[in-house]
Amino acid sequence: MKNKEYSILILGNFASVYVVQFVKNLKKVNPAVHIFFWGYTQNMETLDKDYLSCYDEYYMFDINHKASSSVLEKVTAAIQLKYHFKKFALHRHFDYISIQYVRPELFFVLHDLKKHSSKLVLTPWGSDVYRINKYFKKLAQKIYDAADYVTGPDDRFTRDFTKIFNIPQQKIVHVDLGVEPIEYIIEHKNLIAADEAKRLLGVEGKYVITCGYKAMSGHRHVEMIEAIRQVKDRLPDNLVLFFPLTYPQDPAYVDLVRAKVNECVLNAVYFDHFLELPELFQLRQATDLFVHIQPTDASSGTLYEYILCEKKILNGAWLQYPEIEKEGVKPYFLVDSMETLGESIVRAYESDPIKIPKTVIEDLSKKQWKVVIKDWDNFLTEKKA
Repeated sequence: MKNKEYSILILGNFASVYVVQFVKNLKKVNPAVHIFFWGYTQNMETLDKDYLSCYDEYYMFDINHKASSSVLEKVTAAIQLKYHFKKFALHRHFDYISIQYVRPELFFVLHDLKKHSSKLVLTPWGSDVYRINKYFKKLAQKIYDAADYVTGPDDRFTRDFTKIFNIPQQKIVHVDLGVEPIEYIIEHKNLIAADEAKRLLGVEGKYVITCGYKAMSGHRHVEMIEAIRQVKDRLPDNLVLFFPLTYPQDPAYVDLVRAKVNECVLNAVYFDHFLELPELFQLRQATDLFVHIQPTDASSGTLYEYILCEKKILNGAWLQYPEIEKEGVKPYFLVDSMETLGESIVRAYESDPIKIPKTVIEDLSKKQWKVVIKDWDNFLTEKKA
């Protein structure tokens, strides 16, 4: 079947792994697509030529878009935003403008976005829904109202943002962003066992607890470390903590975590450099218990990866994932509150592993990019004006 031609302008974080993977996979499944990008300047050092070559053109610019800026700075930023979009979009028209992560400030170019596109498509990611303040929510609401389509998987997160922003069901399109490591895990989980992964990472014979997956205070590393300190006499003597702190780049926060670990006299390994898929898989496979207790979360690809590796997971009871709770089985142990974190870690350690239903593994395998990107291309081909 011949690929159909269409043009899509992407607004988002040019260096985000999700944008990179979306663009590369879309171009792979449909070489006829014309892809453009417009957005804030990003660090280009980590971006490969294969990714950059997917674009017909990309346009980046610098303005002060921090939420903490003054009113005058915000007005100036809005004017600059309009200037840069008009400069880029002059004499252009796109079949689609795809906003990956809904930034409230895009309200100030909303009229121009609609003018220069046939369809405006929004893809919320998580924190743009759950961590938005009241003022910015009003701006974001205008963007949702103006959108032609809003994409998301058929899960709790999509139901949440549909309700929060009062989105009509006819606007919702059930296409999902893929999880790149899933394909690698499926291909390698039976080739490299946990003991071998530990050997490759230099922690052979250790009991590994992995703490969060981002270098952000919201992942509550300090609270985890303190809870483990309080119960370490009831945990294995060969305990080592893993801290994946590869993004965002925040040396001061990494130093804070290191200082807390040293204060509590615990052993730890820090991952503060970009992880290629083989090392990322080794980290997952070497883990005995993954602790996931951030205040809010959308559809966590990292959580899916640990489930696929059939690892013990301690998940905050306030983080709900009904789409992976099949056959009456929750694929994780629960911690009800931060006050009981230490006891919950001990309970998860002492418990037998949870048997993951086959249906959950099958559903998660469908989140591979090579599967979901076909749905995207079909949607964009069918809805072209």
